[in-house]
Amino acid sequence: MLKKLFVCVFALTGLATALPAAAHYIWIERDETLHARLYFGEYQEQEREISGGRLDEIKGPRAWLLDESSKRQEIKVARKDNHFDLGMIPNRASPVIAEELGYEVKDWSNYGIGVVKPMFYARFSPLLRRAAAKPELVLDILPENGAPNSFTVYFRNAPLAKAKVMVYAPNFWMQEHPTDENGRVKITTPWPGQYVLEVINVEKQPGEFQGQKFDAFRHRATLTFNMPAAPHGK
Repeated sequence: MLKKLFVCVFALTGLATALPAAAHYIWIERDETLHARLYFGEYQEQEREISGGRLDEIKGPRAWLLDESSKRQEIKVARKDNHFDLGMIPNRASPVIAEELGYEVKDWSNYGIGVVKPMFYARFSPLLRRAAAKPELVLDILPENGAPNSFTVYFRNAPLAKAKVMVYAPNFWMQEHPTDENGRVKITTPWPGQYVLEVINVEKQPGEFQGQKFDAFRHRATLTFNMPAAPHGK
């Protein structure tokens, strides 16, 4: 079984390597001091883009802190060497969300994706407050209230059925889970530490952005959360 798991991991890693331009996404991390940062790259590949390189493709991300009633408070975003600094989060239980809507149109026809307008979204959930009142992003992943390791994917405020959710563990182990007809997915979290969930949804709606025409929106969202270590004796 372990051998099969590693074969699956290497196969997925190979796929990501074959799609370098289209495989990137944004995600939020928050450390033990409650300092939050927004990254662009591939968490499972331990790849974080840098200023002067591909981080500059992320033009103007916006970020918000959500209070107990899900009211937004915009966060100042500062570009750094390998991330965007979101500052200190005053409340340990507060989720943080971000989006990048200014990414340029990409012709990824060579990857079988077509000419698309990428749209990026990210959420950090402390999981201390399991209830998330409502989705805040066009494509959003929310933890379910009272159901450990259970999540719902929403697209334009409606549950997204049959979506492929990728799970990246603290040791960069990977697993894929489909959402059910209600947009729900249940995962496993066998190790303590940081997990990143990722989902893509292609919206076949042509348009134009900055003078460039495209055939579809390619929405990509992540959810980051930290699993605490089990108490001794558990």
